[in-house]
Amino acid sequence: MTNHFSECRTMEEAQKLYRALIFQIHPDRRPPEETAQATRETQELNAEFADYCAHFANYSAKARQKAAHAEGKKSAADYHDIDELTGILREKILAALNLGLDVELCGLWVWVTGNTKPHKEELKALSFKWANEKKAWYFAGVPSFNRKTRTLDEIRAMHGSQKFGKTPNQTQPEKESLPA
Repeated sequence: MTNHFSECRTMEEAQKLYRALIFQIHPDRRPPEETAQATRETQELNAEFADYCAHFANYSAKARQKAAHAEGKKSAADYHDIDELTGILREKILAALNLGLDVELCGLWVWVTGNTKPHKEELKALSFKWANEKKAWYFAGVPSFNRKTRTLDEIRAMHGSQKFGKTPNQTQPEKESLPA
C-alpha cells in the first residue's frame, strides 16, 4: 500500500491531500466499468488516512500528557494504553469513512455526522452511541468522568477538532508538527 500522507506534517496538510486524492479516485467520478477498482482505491485511501488520523490522535494525546505532567497533573493517557487506543480509533474512523459519513476527532473521541440514519445499525454494531442533544454519533476512546453537559462546540474548544469527510474543514486545528 502506498503511503500518500508520509510527507504531511500537519492535519491540515493531510486533509487537503485527502480531499484532492478522493476527488480524483472516487467511484462517482469514474465510468461504470471502473467502479469496482475505484471502490478498492477509495477504501485503501480511507485506510491510509485513518492510520494518519489515529497517529495524530496518539501524538496529540502524548503531547497533552506531557503538558499535564509539566503542571503536576494527570491526563487520560495516564489511565489508558494510548498505543492500543490508536488502533481502536483507526478502526472507528475507517469504518465511518467507508460509510461515506463525516468524521471528526475531538481529543480521543470520534464524532460522526452527515446522513447517518441509513447507517444506524452499523454504527451501533461499531459501538457508536447517539448523542441526541448534539445530533451526532460518538465513540468514546477514553470514557469521560465529567458529567457536565457540553455542546459539540464546547467540546471542540476544549479538546481540539480534526474534521474529515465530505464537508469542508470548518474548525481549523492548532497546527502542530508530527514527529518524523
